[in-house]
Amino acid sequence: MANIEEALRVENFALIQRLRDEAKSVKDCFTNFSFQAIAFSTVALGIIANYQKDNPVTALGSIFVIALLLAVARIGTYKYATANRCFGYELHLYRTRGIEQSHGEGWQDYMRSLGWEEAVRAWRVVQATVFDHLYYTDFFRPNYLRRTHRKQSYKWFQPASLIVKGAAYHAGSYLKTMLGILYTIALLSLIPLLFMIMQLEQRPNPQMPLSTPMLWSAFGVFAFVVLHRIAKTDARRRVLEGGLLCIHSCAIMWQAVTVAHYRALHLSQKQDSGKGLNYEEYTRHLSLMAIDLKKNIFRIHEWIRGELP
Repeated sequence: MANIEEALRVENFALIQRLRDEAKSVKDCFTNFSFQAIAFSTVALGIIANYQKDNPVTALGSIFVIALLLAVARIGTYKYATANRCFGYELHLYRTRGIEQSHGEGWQDYMRSLGWEEAVRAWRVVQATVFDHLYYTDFFRPNYLRRTHRKQSYKWFQPASLIVKGAAYHAGSYLKTMLGILYTIALLSLIPLLFMIMQLEQRPNPQMPLSTPMLWSAFGVFAFVVLHRIAKTDARRRVLEGGLLCIHSCAIMWQAVTVAHYRALHLSQKQDSGKGLNYEEYTRHLSLMAIDLKKNIFRIHEWIRGELP
């Protein structure tokens, strides 16, 4: 037994090192992308400002600048989601070391030996199902907590709501600061387009395929798209810092995902009449576990322990 525990400890230590390296890599990648995008945008806007007076359509280049900045901002939320998932798994491993074994189908000691790739496979079903249940994913309100869940008293996935009066919770501000810089430059990049339309109003060009009212309409639509993308990305950032995608919540979800994985395996084994483990029905059973978890999402700890009927 001692040898098994030691082997598991060594294996987990190696896994944690890999997870830390991956988390550091994706965060450094976002930092590099951000500074490169900022440098490129600054140069591009300088060139546009220099030539726009004589050639107004030069301002159209700012569209590509805005697209680049918003793409980098979105990449940033993706990179930090990956980092939080890795750090959350590490926190999950440390937390479950001291958790007592549950009875029945709840948490078991052997579940700590789940391999990383197998865990990620289960995560992509269980966590995605829970996220869609808790948050809007449509065009108009993406990444906002669903109205039906806002009055719940115990939001385990929002650590700031668990803090007692007089205490504080700080998730860090680096991502918020970097995204704020990208948003600011993107919004400033709308100014050349605004001046372009004003220039074309003062100097009508018969070869221009669009009339001035159409240009103003196009600018309004484009500005709305930019603002919507910023709002969507920033909502995602808030979920990363203090919602279901933060490190605290990821650790809890990893334990739930692990339990769901083993319950799905047990169901698959039973269906195969003891002839050996069969993954043919695994995904279907895992989906059933994900649905059961989302129905009991505000009692997730009891669900993990197998204490729900």
